[in-house]
Amino acid sequence: MSLAHHFVAVLSSTAGPNPQPDHVSASGQAANQAAETNSTAADIASSLGTTGVMLLLLMATFFLYVVSLSLHPNAKCQRCKGAGRHHGGLFSYAQRPCNSCKGRGVHPRIGRRILFKSP
Repeated sequence: MSLAHHFVAVLSSTAGPNPQPDHVSASGQAANQAAETNSTAADIASSLGTTGVMLLLLMATFFLYVVSLSLHPNAKCQRCKGAGRHHGGLFSYAQRPCNSCKGRGVHPRIGRRILFKSP
């Protein structure tokens, strides 16, 4: 606590006459308690400990990954490089649909297949 808080605590604990009504002093005490209960990120991190902070970071990372999956559910097909078609080896003008992605050029991402059970 700061020096000002110590002075307020000492002055409020003395048994002198109170010139303010009860509702004014009660609101002042509530404001002092609210000011004391505000904590910084360092206070929260120290109360959680290293394991708690690591769990919090892992949960935040997982949440961001799920958001990324919902915004970008597909990845480019690696076999056809996203074209959806294969060119012939002997006759390069010949084309066929990619067997891996069935001509779409994209695959569902691994996280999408695991978490959302998409085909």
